[in-house]
Amino acid sequence: YKFWWKGGERDGGVGMMVREELADKVFEVKQRSDRVFVVVMLIGSMTVRVISGYAPQQGRGEDDKDKFYDDVWEELLQAGTDEFVVLLGDLNGHVGAEADGFEGIHGGFAYGERNAEGCRVLELGDAFEMVVENTLFKRSRERLITYRSGEYMSMIDFVMVKAKDRKCVKNVKVIPGMLQHGLVVMDVVSIEM
Repeated sequence: YKFWWKGGERDGGVGMMVREELADKVFEVKQRSDRVFVVVMLIGSMTVRVISGYAPQQGRGEDDKDKFYDDVWEELLQAGTDEFVVLLGDLNGHVGAEADGFEGIHGGFAYGERNAEGCRVLELGDAFEMVVENTLFKRSRERLITYRSGEYMSMIDFVMVKAKDRKCVKNVKVIPGMLQHGLVVMDVVSIEM
């Protein structure tokens, strides 16, 4: 794997790992901030833009949250209409177990109660015609929970793709047992359009 990372003293950082055989297909690496990181690669004839984000936690100020979402928004605007776009990472929002008004963005299979930060995740998806892939697949609770701390469990790590590309996503699940965050895995088949 090739690993890129951008970090700061205050927030830890954000980065991305790409399998070694795909690393030579990367033609752009953008370290936008300590919370937003972008890798763009060419796979076959398809441009794939992966945006990794680490949103401010619930107790952080609105200015920090606005800055994060402004950065993500700007990166999503950079994507061409024919690109395969993936937004993923610790978005620190609870989208709730049900779609409740976000049908087409939220698949109805999730965990927990929606909060304001989760609404923001879903509203971003709505604005860019993206789907929260974690919510499309019926899973046991163990395969939905992305964060654990003692008895506290939540679903705050997400993978989002453009709705037009959701047919390429065959599976999303959490592999539990990592430290606090489970590893969220997305299986993609044939992104060639």
